[in-house]
Amino acid sequence: MTTPAEIKISLGVIGLGAVLFVIVAMAWDSSNLRLPVGAGIVAVAVCVGLILRLRFARIAAMVVTSLLALIHLLIALSDMPPWWVRVVSGLFTAGYLFTAVLVNTEPARHYLEPK
Repeated sequence: MTTPAEIKISLGVIGLGAVLFVIVAMAWDSSNLRLPVGAGIVAVAVCVGLILRLRFARIAAMVVTSLLALIHLLIALSDMPPWWVRVVSGLFTAGYLFTAVLVNTEPARHYLEPK
């Protein structure tokens, strides 16, 4: 079975989002990299689960992307970071919520859940 576009897009958003989160954190304040690096490690684990079609990958992807969306929403709504960090975090929030929806579509379910 070929990988559906929903899974490919989800992998791209999760993987690219993790890399960009670390880059934005380094550009803004390089002293606080624990959260971005930790989020990147969890994102890589979810990507590996989606690639290997693990049984729990869909649920894990929904939970992790929802938590990452919440983290980025809190960053976007805070007053501390500069405006460009808040804009990027708002875009990350939208992308992660879109990914949570994508892994719940019918083609992604059929691909990830073995019969």
